[in-house]
Amino acid sequence: MRDMPSGAVEGQPYPSPAYAYYSVGVLMLAYIFAFVDRIALGLVVDPIRRDLGLTDTQVSALAGLAFVVCFVIFSFPFGRWVDRRARPPALTLGISVWSLAMAGCGLATNFWQLFVGRMLVGVGEAAVNPVAYSTIPDSFPPHRRGFAMGIYASGASIGGGFAVYLGSLILAWAEIAQPSLPIVGPLAPWQALFIGLGLPGLLVALLVRFTLRDPPRRGQSAAPVASRDVTAYFLEHRTLFILMFLGFSGFAISNYAFTVWGPTYFMRVHEMSVARVGLLMGLGYAIFGTIGVLLGGAWADRVRKAGDPVAPIWVALWIAGLQAPFFLGAYLSPDATVALVLFCAGMLTACMIGGLQGAMVQVLTPNRMRGQAGAVYLTVVNVLGLGVAPTATAAMTDYVFGGPEHIGKSLAATTAGALGLAALLLVIGMRLARARARAVADEEAKTLF
Repeated sequence: MRDMPSGAVEGQPYPSPAYAYYSVGVLMLAYIFAFVDRIALGLVVDPIRRDLGLTDTQVSALAGLAFVVCFVIFSFPFGRWVDRRARPPALTLGISVWSLAMAGCGLATNFWQLFVGRMLVGVGEAAVNPVAYSTIPDSFPPHRRGFAMGIYASGASIGGGFAVYLGSLILAWAEIAQPSLPIVGPLAPWQALFIGLGLPGLLVALLVRFTLRDPPRRGQSAAPVASRDVTAYFLEHRTLFILMFLGFSGFAISNYAFTVWGPTYFMRVHEMSVARVGLLMGLGYAIFGTIGVLLGGAWADRVRKAGDPVAPIWVALWIAGLQAPFFLGAYLSPDATVALVLFCAGMLTACMIGGLQGAMVQVLTPNRMRGQAGAVYLTVVNVLGLGVAPTATAAMTDYVFGGPEHIGKSLAATTAGALGLAALLLVIGMRLARARARAVADEEAKTLF
């Protein structure tokens, strides 16, 4: 299918519901593969430490710093791209880059090769959220965007579950089959994991290239906007965006700490095998996490339909309080079964935030700058979520609580601090957010068909 024009079209009807949901399904599929490649490292922390002679802090640099630096830097050019030109080509390029980089990680034989591979994964994945944040509001009316964003964001929970479950199967197969490649020679199981999870993403790139159309842009001033105008907008409303972006970063800190160190926690503290962790956590992540994302989106749509323009923020505040006791119990429980049950309950409530992040950006920014606004948000949330959370958790394990067997205490401390800060900042910023959301909604309402 050919790309539709990317310029503003006043009064243009939304795409048909069938195609709109198809398009968000394709975006969700891309996000699934992005999340698979993003978190697969968490399943093989100890094998990589052993084979490459690394510390927990070095592994956290691979999981966080290596990825987030390029993810942040390239979010801005991708954000400008989606605000100015057709959006599907940006996603096609991003998927291709991160899929090849993920497979390249499977060929690494030392820390720095793996570090560069993780950086390139970050380059490619910088495309996916700006494209989705910009495209979905142009495909769905306001009262349906929360659920649509929930569908897209469910790619994180499905991808997380898929990565853990399928990853455990690949690792088990590689232990038995001992695969090798021409010229490269024998592959360690963790190398086979990266190659096996990376290359299929190229098929998704082809699907985006040949089936995803670019919907007409909406909004009174939907013409491409200069970066200086985006900067001026954020400076004008800087108090609001500092509070909102840092508040939502608290959720990212809590979630990424578990994403990176959760599988290791169950293996170290509860002495579970890779296969069991993969099955139980993978299914819990995929099933309960996906239910949570969709529930969060539907909850926000219900509140928005009742007339509250800051529905994503109001619902997020409740989610902070709902998830905290489940995760704290999971990290501190001495019983493996109790820990897993609490983990599943925690994932259900934590993943409710998934679709609300993009919806929050959308209600606070005009259409013409949502790609670049999404890039700014992603910079903040990923610097803190991926750049700080894994390393802070590892540092507390190594230097505060006394060693690797105390990873649960580090996770609990990270979660309590991050969610408490998130709730506080959202409460402080609620009044400013409501006023800005009403102004943006009034502007958009002038041109909706």
